[in-house]
Amino acid sequence: MKIPLQSNLIRPAGITTAAGKILLGLMLVAGTATSVQAQGQIASGTISGSGSSPYTYSLSFSDAALSTSPIGSVWYAWIPGFFYLPGTPTSASAPAGWTATVFANSVQFVASSPANDITAGSTLSGFSYQASFSPAQLAAAPNSGLSVAYSGGLFSDAGFTFTVQPAVVPEPSTLMLLICGATGLCLVGRRRLRAA
Repeated sequence: MKIPLQSNLIRPAGITTAAGKILLGLMLVAGTATSVQAQGQIASGTISGSGSSPYTYSLSFSDAALSTSPIGSVWYAWIPGFFYLPGTPTSASAPAGWTATVFANSVQFVASSPANDITAGSTLSGFSYQASFSPAQLAAAPNSGLSVAYSGGLFSDAGFTFTVQPAVVPEPSTLMLLICGATGLCLVGRRRLRAA
């Protein structure tokens, strides 16, 4: 009796079969990532600074559409045991239905009731604080945007740690370059249409 060699039992897979396996693997990874992240609050935030000393900083916070619980409080520029702002803010304010409290080199924002929570897929603006440090000093401070969001009041759950990012505003030179490029493409397209 002849025993087939193992190499004869393995047939090379075609490109279609290999691509299908890769696609299936990516779908499994994406499905796993979605199921892992679709838990609790999934916070994000932006900040922008303006003025001169004292500088005013405006913040907004969002809860991702995939989250399963709202955001009821945010301790900005803080994780347990660490305060990250380069100095202590002089004052803080919050939108209607929220309170703001300066605590050392950080700010606590808390909803007055669950009716004011930031729900899944929503963003709330109107959070702010004033401080003597400049936007450049804030940007240079390590981990200055590191914060924790809770589904209710502070410490109501394990919290979700996230980083508040600077609001992206295109520089005037970048915007002008984009406009000039688009105008040039329109003129070239128009010239080609006339020639055709």
